[in-house]
Amino acid sequence: MTLADYKAVLTLSYEQFIAQYNVRSSQVHENRSYEKVTDVTRVDLADNQFFFFKNGILKVIYISDDAAAKKIWDEFNTTTNTDNPDNTVRSRAGKTSNQKVFAQQGISVSMSHSDIDFIEIYPPCSLPDYLQHIYQEPGPFIR
Repeated sequence: MTLADYKAVLTLSYEQFIAQYNVRSSQVHENRSYEKVTDVTRVDLADNQFFFFKNGILKVIYISDDAAAKKIWDEFNTTTNTDNPDNTVRSRAGKTSNQKVFAQQGISVSMSHSDIDFIEIYPPCSLPDYLQHIYQEPGPFIR
């Protein structure tokens, strides 16, 4: 999928998504959470793609597959000045990772140097909204 494909998926209802992607019941997990987004239904697709729905609305897409995440980041990087994110926050991916937040574009990326840890795609929002409703500060990293 391209970044445009993921953005289009954000407009689908849960029922539309299930039908369009032929989701089996084994791919659906109820009563889950993603960071601060709680009591959601998680739908797992191939290549470590996780779609989090709350009340039938897609709230966050989490992509941790190396190739897929890098492809999305490279695509985003060609259309956006990624040197100036809305904010850079600590990432739960590890001590050397930071998370660049582009809330107004609806995308965040966790990176360690030039390696992509994961990408989040969500409906565009303000930075305070992202920080209040999605992002969760990671705890201390212990060796």
